[in-house]
Amino acid sequence: MYKRGNIWWLEFIAPDGRRIRRSTKTRKKREAQEYEATLKADLWRVYQLGEKPRLSWKEAVVRFLRETQNKDRQNELNLFRYLDPFLGNLMLDQIRRMHVDEIIHKRLSEGVCNATVNRLLQKLRAVLNKAKKEWEVKCDPPFIKLLKEPKKRVRWLTQAEANRLMLALPPHLADMMAFSLETGLRESNVTLLRWDQVNLSQRIIYIEGDDILKTEKAFVVPLSDRAVEIINNCGCNNPTRVFTYKGEPIRRANGKAFRNACQKVGIEDFRWHDLRHTWATWHVQRGTPLEVLQELGGWSDYKMVKRYAHFSHDHLRK
Repeated sequence: MYKRGNIWWLEFIAPDGRRIRRSTKTRKKREAQEYEATLKADLWRVYQLGEKPRLSWKEAVVRFLRETQNKDRQNELNLFRYLDPFLGNLMLDQIRRMHVDEIIHKRLSEGVCNATVNRLLQKLRAVLNKAKKEWEVKCDPPFIKLLKEPKKRVRWLTQAEANRLMLALPPHLADMMAFSLETGLRESNVTLLRWDQVNLSQRIIYIEGDDILKTEKAFVVPLSDRAVEIINNCGCNNPTRVFTYKGEPIRRANGKAFRNACQKVGIEDFRWHDLRHTWATWHVQRGTPLEVLQELGGWSDYKMVKRYAHFSHDHLRK
């Protein structure tokens, strides 16, 4: 046992041969000795009696980030930073419903919507479930019920509105918008599109592995003549990414320039992701069967495609 500044630290060899080095988080030697005795007893029970080991929230977050490949890593890190003041000093088996309620109350008091709170709860639930089911550590996750969200809307543009909007956008965003309307890809799948995903000889794009945001199922996106033309016009401004601005990769498309263009042409309540809704709506209006649309869009759940069913009237007319 030794001091770093005013805090006592421990260093010893565990029964399984691992070197343990950690802070006791106390300035008092008696409390540090109690912590050491408890920790050594826990490690002995894990090694000799087969009890499940304990894991701190901080250790769990580090392991979760190491084992998962979320493409939007920066957003994920922001979620964990928000959770740290609430859970950073706890072991996983100490996390209770009261901690979840505290997180919900704090986030709602900041004026955010239920959907934003749910993104936080989903990340918390993912870590706890992974710890219990895969890591086999001591963890008894509390029941985490997501807050009620309004029904997902389907906001889409007519062809005339889409043309007006593209004319108001900067050229690089106009190309990305046109490509989104041709392929139905999500924003990140367009902004992060790499040349090694594109096969122009077969006129397809591969969306697989780490490229996927919403599902583990890989899918292939066929390219129309217009989509191929857009890709060819991108040239080789960047050795890795297809869509760039002044040779540099683009991280977000749904930014200030896009919002200003919408305002300029009088299009309200419209986000970049609504281009995907527009693509799907146009498909259904032109007669694409829902099961085909599901494959084209890479949806794993048929319910996600059913929301576009009312845009087709042929079966009702019959």
